[in-house]
Amino acid sequence: MVKHKGRNLFDIQFQRQLRNPWIWGAFFTALLIAFPLVIVLSNIFIPGDATWQHISRNLLPGYILNTIVLMTGVALLTFLLGVSTAWIVSMYNFPGHRFLSWALILPIAIPAYINGFTWAGILDYTSPVYVFLRNNFGIDSGQYLFFNILSLPGAVIILSLSLYPYVYLISKAYFTRQSSSLFEVASSLGRNHGDIFFRVALPMARPAIVAGISLALMEVLNDYGLVRYFGVDTFTTGIFTAWFAFSHPQSALKLSAYLMIFVLALIIMEKTQRGQMRYDTLGNTYRPLTKIKLSRRRAVLATILCLIPFLSGFAIPVVMLLYWSSLTFEYVVNYRFTELLANSFLLAASASALVTLLALFISFTVRSFPSRLVKLLARVATLGYAIPGAVVAIGILILLLWIDSNLGISSPAGIRIAITGTWFSLVFAYLVRFMAVGYNSVDSGMEKISTSLDEASRSLGVSNLKTLRKVNTPLLTGSIISAALLVFIDVLKELPLTLILRPFNFDTLAIRAFEFASDERIAEAAPAAMIIIITGMIPVFLLNRLMGRIG
Repeated sequence: MVKHKGRNLFDIQFQRQLRNPWIWGAFFTALLIAFPLVIVLSNIFIPGDATWQHISRNLLPGYILNTIVLMTGVALLTFLLGVSTAWIVSMYNFPGHRFLSWALILPIAIPAYINGFTWAGILDYTSPVYVFLRNNFGIDSGQYLFFNILSLPGAVIILSLSLYPYVYLISKAYFTRQSSSLFEVASSLGRNHGDIFFRVALPMARPAIVAGISLALMEVLNDYGLVRYFGVDTFTTGIFTAWFAFSHPQSALKLSAYLMIFVLALIIMEKTQRGQMRYDTLGNTYRPLTKIKLSRRRAVLATILCLIPFLSGFAIPVVMLLYWSSLTFEYVVNYRFTELLANSFLLAASASALVTLLALFISFTVRSFPSRLVKLLARVATLGYAIPGAVVAIGILILLLWIDSNLGISSPAGIRIAITGTWFSLVFAYLVRFMAVGYNSVDSGMEKISTSLDEASRSLGVSNLKTLRKVNTPLLTGSIISAALLVFIDVLKELPLTLILRPFNFDTLAIRAFEFASDERIAEAAPAAMIIIITGMIPVFLLNRLMGRIG
């Protein structure tokens, strides 16, 4: 009898879900976002033709080797830079530690491809730095100062300088959350600072560090601009080669599928590590860390160690870009530049508005009709952020080409209207790629609103839509603005996805900066690069304010 009642209750709940327009809306949104990714992944099982045999036999081994070497090098270097600086600013008091604690985040505002062509220009034979050293100190190491930066090791260094803040932020948050009693016990047992770091802090922070490194590696797999400029063949450059050079969509799809497997393996590894994470800082024994004041010599050493990644990853490139911008501003910033600015900002604004609107809809659906099905739909809808932009673009392009060929709309004059290569395809791609950014920001704000407000509204006979509009949305103003801003900035910086799906003769700031740099016109790329960097610094300052409030 109990089982029968339980089954009836389940049937009633299931029938209610089937009649719920909010759940159906979330279902169609998740399906729309996931469909291009399913298209890509399904192609791994389709046999390849002669072109694919050539790629898999002659090019794929190089793609795999370079990608693995790149990931391994970036993992090691981001670990060294991120964890060491996070430990120093969390544990020690030294001159400039307050400034450096947030300044070390700033390199994340510079896309890796911009950092790459900037450093290539700095170390080039004709750069002001190289000319000064050559004329005054007789230093002459060939075409590039010190070493050839346009190489695989150079790509590892530049990517690490751009991505170490992922590891730094998560590691710093973990270190500062630990109770000082843990380290005091280790000190009482005669352990020095090095032993405490390697035997206590590092093992405890391992899951957090792995999570940060996983985020950095996902960005490595997404990168196209830097590896293309540095001449390093990876999966991402292989996708472009298969599509544009070989004109073979099937091979591009199969490479995208293999790249998705790389990414999914990273996600599984990160989830496994996160499941092992433990926090031993709760309860009455918790005491916040008291920073240790360093001696003068060690304080200078700590300052230098923290300055190196900040200067290399942010300050020096920005100063050089400002110098180049001053030289090229008058003839680069013209009506064409204004058009670039309008294209970039209107595209980013359109995408951020759509993403934020749908994120608000899905977040409210999860809140109002909580069930495993709805939560699963929300996860599916946010899957695209973990997938590289080139993979998303290929999946969407195949889908839209099929729609144009089979379901295309014809005008009254009989002219077939295609949606491939239009603003629609770009905005749709940004929705797939950045839905997680908008959803996470809106959902975090939604969780802070008491459910009693929604219940009170419904008890007065107010509909769900009106409750969302009149009750939740006003309380979510800050979260909605943050979501829109973060999506706006991500769209502004996105390169591989925009390169593949952009309309004919349509450029953005990111594309123009990359094209100028590819043509060795680095100084002319500087103004567009600076606008991207300045815009990208906004979330860094917001994050710094948030960290200050938490602190």
